[in-house]
Amino acid sequence: MEEKNNTKQWVVAAIILVVAVLLFMLAFSGKKEPAPTVTAPETKAEATAPAAEQDKPSAVEKAAEQRKQPEEKQKPAKESQAVSEEASGAVAAKAGSETPKPQKKAIKVEPQNVVLTFTATSEKDFNYEVFYTVEREVWFDAGHMVEYPGKAGTHRYSIVIPSDEVYRIRLDFASNPGTVTVKDIYLMGAQRADLNQFGEYELNQIDKAVVNEDGSFTIISAQDDPYMAYRSPLLPE
Repeated sequence: MEEKNNTKQWVVAAIILVVAVLLFMLAFSGKKEPAPTVTAPETKAEATAPAAEQDKPSAVEKAAEQRKQPEEKQKPAKESQAVSEEASGAVAAKAGSETPKPQKKAIKVEPQNVVLTFTATSEKDFNYEVFYTVEREVWFDAGHMVEYPGKAGTHRYSIVIPSDEVYRIRLDFASNPGTVTVKDIYLMGAQRADLNQFGEYELNQIDKAVVNEDGSFTIISAQDDPYMAYRSPLLPE
């Protein structure tokens, strides 16, 4: 009997030991960190939802922005207008500060006057003298002469003769003109004539004269009174 009681006691003790071990293991496993829950994204969404709602403009702010937009659109136009006004003002100021260039005075050709026109190229400045006669028997004299300033280089000249008709004409080159080339010589105005027949000229104190291929006429003179006088009368006999 005693041996059976001892066996039962050992069995009970073993069961109690096993239960104690299981309880110990359960208690140890309960101390582990809990696994992350799925509720974290919901919390984040809930936290960000008010921020998104705060970013939305209210109706008052929308109305204020709509009022500002026309004003902002008008600003570039006003600024561009101000820039254009400043630019135009600068141009006007610059134009006002510049000295106006002298304009050449146009030669007034009266219908009742004869005009001698020609193109001349010269090496120096000198005065051209145009002698003319209005009567068939009279020779050239200082009372029927027009003086006109000539410039070095190539220029077109129009010399007005105070007469409505010319019988004969002479072109003087002043003293020691050097080399001068004349072309396209005509009478215009009240009387018209083509004077480019250079073989018809009487030459005085001209050292050399050449008719060029382009129809111009070159004279070279170092004399005191060089001139070329048209021989043929310019009025009918």
